[in-house]
Amino acid sequence: MVENVITDLSRSVMEEPVEPSWVPTPQQIENARIVAFARWLIDHGVASFQDVTDFHEIQDWAASHPDAFWEAVARYFEVRFHREPDAVWDGAPMPDTGWFPGGTLNFAEHLLRGPDPDRDAVVMVLEDGATTSISHGELRRRVLALASRLRALGVETGDRVVAYLPNSIEGVIAFMATAWIGATWSQAGLDLTARAAADRLSQLEPKVLICGGGYFFKGVVHDQRHEVRLLRELLPTVRHTITVSTAGLSLPVDGDFSMTWDEAVDGVGNVDVVPVAFDHPLWVLFTSGTTGKPKGIVHGHGGALLEQFASPGFHLDLRSDDIFFWYTSPNWMMWNAQVCGLLHGATIVLYDGNPIEPSAARLWQIAADLGVTVFGTSPGYLRASEQAGCEPGRDLDLSQMRMIGVTGSILPSAANRWIRDHVSESVQVGSTSGGTDIVGIFVSSNPILPVYDGEISGPALGVALEVWGDDGRPVPPGVSGEMVITQPMPSMPIGFWNDPDGSTYRDTYFAEFPGVWRHGDSITLTDRGTIIIHGRSDATLNRNGIRLGSAEIYEAVESLPEVLDSLVVGVEGADGGYWMPLFVVVTGDRDAVDEAEIDRRVRDRLREHTSPRHVPDEVIVAPILPHTKTGKKLEVPVKRLLAGQRTGEVISAAAVDDPAALDWIVNFASERAASAGQDDVEPTDDYRTWRVYSEQRISRILSAALDTFAEKGFHGTSIRQLAERCGLSVPGLYHHYKSKEDILFDLMMVVVDELIERSRFAVAEAGDDVAGQFDLLVESLLRFHMYRQKGAMLSANELRNLSADHRARYVARKEELNRMLDVVISDGVAAGLFQTPYPIDASRAITSLCLGVASWYHSDGELPEDVFLARYLAVARSIVQPEPDRRA
Repeated sequence: MVENVITDLSRSVMEEPVEPSWVPTPQQIENARIVAFARWLIDHGVASFQDVTDFHEIQDWAASHPDAFWEAVARYFEVRFHREPDAVWDGAPMPDTGWFPGGTLNFAEHLLRGPDPDRDAVVMVLEDGATTSISHGELRRRVLALASRLRALGVETGDRVVAYLPNSIEGVIAFMATAWIGATWSQAGLDLTARAAADRLSQLEPKVLICGGGYFFKGVVHDQRHEVRLLRELLPTVRHTITVSTAGLSLPVDGDFSMTWDEAVDGVGNVDVVPVAFDHPLWVLFTSGTTGKPKGIVHGHGGALLEQFASPGFHLDLRSDDIFFWYTSPNWMMWNAQVCGLLHGATIVLYDGNPIEPSAARLWQIAADLGVTVFGTSPGYLRASEQAGCEPGRDLDLSQMRMIGVTGSILPSAANRWIRDHVSESVQVGSTSGGTDIVGIFVSSNPILPVYDGEISGPALGVALEVWGDDGRPVPPGVSGEMVITQPMPSMPIGFWNDPDGSTYRDTYFAEFPGVWRHGDSITLTDRGTIIIHGRSDATLNRNGIRLGSAEIYEAVESLPEVLDSLVVGVEGADGGYWMPLFVVVTGDRDAVDEAEIDRRVRDRLREHTSPRHVPDEVIVAPILPHTKTGKKLEVPVKRLLAGQRTGEVISAAAVDDPAALDWIVNFASERAASAGQDDVEPTDDYRTWRVYSEQRISRILSAALDTFAEKGFHGTSIRQLAERCGLSVPGLYHHYKSKEDILFDLMMVVVDELIERSRFAVAEAGDDVAGQFDLLVESLLRFHMYRQKGAMLSANELRNLSADHRARYVARKEELNRMLDVVISDGVAAGLFQTPYPIDASRAITSLCLGVASWYHSDGELPEDVFLARYLAVARSIVQPEPDRRA
């Protein structure tokens, strides 16, 4: 059994002595804030330690006494409670733990406690080289002015204010002003399309939208003003819009846009800070959307505050004299963490642009110019710097830099070595891992522990981390398993948006091990207390019963000079087989690449640096590979695509950094499926003959439910009948579904998913022809309802049989179809093709028309299909087109 979970790398960790690559000096240890905190704990009678410089001793106490630790963090960093809490916590187990009940505070108030009003609070650098800054004093003035303006616009405590902005000073001010009055903040980067931004922000039903005009990237100013107008249409609850001039582009104040940014922050604000409960919603961050519609994760004022005092305060040793620069974007939780440098009085540096424009040395140059002391980046940027031959340590003055923080993906050993050889031997490389889930860290380096290449120094202070096997028991050091958190943390989410009963939140983190947070990372805890992260658990390679970490493969393969990027997945076959392909992107002209030589080089490298088990079944040279917007590898979505799932069920193009890369993977999966004699993974364009419920796309349980619900109705069908129909026992069926209603809900989602996917396919076929998009989208709607039989009928007739929660989720999904029509009609109005003062109302009218008229269509009736379609397509056109332009 042990052999099944021990990787070869883990064995080498246990058997071979490893020397640290960086060791703190006695002076660095003595001056570290962690040590000062340990002394404070002793002086205040909170804890006692034999050695205040022993991180493991301090951490053991903090993880074992979470209530005492987090209370001490609040006191040490002088958190201001407007009303003192009744207790530290209520002692309830996760996920129901309540922290600091009865206490009130405000997150933004602490951000504005800058030590020197004349010191720079934020420095903004644009890709074109322009640099601006704002002092702590001016930051406070603008925050209070905007807070007063928001209150005057009717924003109350608990309302939502959202932004569609690039990385900018205005975004920082807007967030702080929103939090100051107790409203809830969320934002989408201006590089997202309006539709992708609406997928996130529309869920919040915001009252105010703050939006920019454009952003810099790759030497080009991207004009997003059309996208802004479209997003405004897609956010019907927005009452006021504030426009910001970004990248030199601005929007006029008109019927849709209430005021300019300068007008919004003019004057002096007079609104008092609003004290809110510890768990009052501060911001909503969204998942990447790589496995479905982005989910909103909600964090509270108090939890986020304590986490952002502890994690950068102790692990980055961040202080008021630091210049803190972490390359990030508004789509990533590191934007929030970067802003929180203000909690420590540090000057934070923002950058809007391509990190390798005009060269890969761009971020290093900014760090040198501004005297950055703590620099945050990703393994991808370090890799790009290496491949470009950058010599930051030789060519630039980086003498002020004491730490390079790295997160976003697994940091390979080679990156540490490159930093030592080409940046600095004395700078600490601080590898860290946490997530959007807590807007913080679970494991990290710290200033008083040594750094080992390819490893993370240990759990973050106060994190009760363990490594468990599938049986829910801790595994010994050197054995890989699930990373779990056994004690609650105040920064854990207060919930997911639109998840009133908390079921989605519980299923996400606590379904596997009740009462214990399962993060979804496969890790190894070494005998010296360091952490090796192997990758996401659901992407773990399981070859012949032996679990392999993808990180070891990436480190070995991407150390080859000819390999730019790589992606490995393990795909289970229907026949019980297992296929492990490795995709690689190579330097130079792909058409001129000797793929046989690349295959040999990759296999040899893996045998040499890992083990024969890590050698893939196939090495595939790809032109480009998709990533999330924040640069993470898409192992799980690619695995599912190769297993035959449809694109819409797996990932949205809006969630990836390059849609063309996703297209290549989809085409590869389709060709592979076709060569194996499987159905195409994409919908066919033959509307008359399409089959929603193919064996590839629907389980035998749903297939049986499709027939029995159609024959007997939902109430007339018993669980036993369903079980018999699909060849399972009743207990076997209950193993897959908790109730008959859950089966109905899944079946209805299959129906509406097919409608949405077919409609997207139709719109894509029309290209940039908006009128053609409209015609094909309406025709798709009509045809779907014309042919709705069996399960398709359920979408209309059985909605009343769903619970309120299921009904809301189904309706929310179906709303995506309405938004597609919203977009097409809004595009047509903007282009002058359509004429309607109310595009959204017109969209709803046409959707209702398609449902209504198609419901009585019969293929054997008197009205032929083509006549039927032409007649009602003309009616739909008449709703949006002016009289002279109507087509017959």
